[in-house]
Amino acid sequence: MKEFIINIGPLETRIAILEDKRLAELHIEREESRSIVGNVYKGRVDSIVPGIQAAFIDIGFEKNGFLYVSDIAGTEGTGDFVIEDGIAQARSRGRHKSLSIENILKKNQYIMVQVSKDRLGTKGVRLTNFITFPGRYVVLMPTVTQLGVSRKIEDDKERDRLKKLLQTLRPKGVGLITRTAGEGAKKADLQNDIKYLSKLWDRVKSKMETTHGPGLLYEDLGPVLRIVRDTFTGEAERLVVDNESEFARIQYFLDMYAPNLKKRCELYKGPRPIFEQYEVEPEIEKALRRKVLLKSGGHICIDQTEALVAIDVNTGKFTGKGRLEETVFKTNIEAAGEIARQVRLRDMGGIIVVDFIDMEQERNRRELLRVLREALKSDRAKTTASEVTELGMIEMTRKRVKHNLIKALSQPCPYCEGSGMVKSVTTMTANTLRRLESFFCRSKEKTIVLRTHPDVAQRLQTENKAILEDIAQRFSREIRVEAMADFHIHDIRIVNPKTGKELRS
Repeated sequence: MKEFIINIGPLETRIAILEDKRLAELHIEREESRSIVGNVYKGRVDSIVPGIQAAFIDIGFEKNGFLYVSDIAGTEGTGDFVIEDGIAQARSRGRHKSLSIENILKKNQYIMVQVSKDRLGTKGVRLTNFITFPGRYVVLMPTVTQLGVSRKIEDDKERDRLKKLLQTLRPKGVGLITRTAGEGAKKADLQNDIKYLSKLWDRVKSKMETTHGPGLLYEDLGPVLRIVRDTFTGEAERLVVDNESEFARIQYFLDMYAPNLKKRCELYKGPRPIFEQYEVEPEIEKALRRKVLLKSGGHICIDQTEALVAIDVNTGKFTGKGRLEETVFKTNIEAAGEIARQVRLRDMGGIIVVDFIDMEQERNRRELLRVLREALKSDRAKTTASEVTELGMIEMTRKRVKHNLIKALSQPCPYCEGSGMVKSVTTMTANTLRRLESFFCRSKEKTIVLRTHPDVAQRLQTENKAILEDIAQRFSREIRVEAMADFHIHDIRIVNPKTGKELRS
């Protein structure tokens, strides 16, 4: 059972995807760090670096984006493409290795580019010249001529049907790939998608010719509609959102692309914050912890470093009722499913090394690898898992697309000089506002004193003062904010102004 729970807050938009009532994915977008993946720009070649076969492209931002030679149309050779989050990734068979970027691009040349990865750390955005426009059922690729069907559509008859439809519907000189949502789609559905995307491409081409200097040519959908377009399919049981205007936008979007799914959307009007109502908030807290408990009594420990992620599996309190090998096998199998969930939820990328508990029997090792690979299939990101080594370890890789959950919600800890992590001021401010709303839903206190870390208090009294006043007005309460110099940034206390005693929140 798949559910989408969407919280539209004044500081951030949070989208939780639940599978069988458990948090499987969490997407967070803040106004201060909005994603620009999918946006198309007119870019100017600022410099070319032959040593890494890349060019730095000015797209109008303070920091240039970078474009590898393998991401330029015409260098893909005989390879094919995969679509990841609506962006085409060329899987070439080496033609670009014989080409030099300095022979393809020249300084100050203008080129159309699309953002394939947001800025990570000190790096600028990664760009591609393989332009893609994702629709509900089809992805239009105007810079190539490939036809394809999503690998997740496994039925051979359906794949053949869709390929034949694409051949008859394809506009001249462009490529098309049927998305997973296109499985079972009618010819008219694909036709309408292609017609809309073709007109979009014509508008972008026209803007490219009339735009002077680097600039935006096309802006992709916002985070909510992007999720609805890409992942809200017939297998989803429902979508619940707590914002009326966003609910109306979703309904309008589905009315055009998937009217049959409109009845599965709900507007949440309950008094409790939506993430509390659906028990998402506690799951987010757990996802920030190093130690994850298993139902059997065992546990896994997750340590993230600059180079890789190390995951250790332990039996913990689980002793089992049979032989040691049976106990170890059961713990490893349970851990495999949880590891697949945590990797996806925390959005961990790069090299991941899992240290399972040693098993003697080869058949148990094979079964463990099968279970892990099966569990990883639900992950939209590309993942691989190697064979189990003699020491019981499995090496995994997962394609990194954006900041993982811990980095998105945390900042380097000032209390331990960067060796640990705490929640950021933005996260704690948002948490404080949600906690106030939750408290007022349960309490009749007319006046309260809110005591927080000075950085959070300052944010509440300046940038987010209007939000705090709005909460006070909605609940007919009086809120006084006090900055506590000795508070940890995680500390939030709601106290009675007369007695000074802390009120349960």
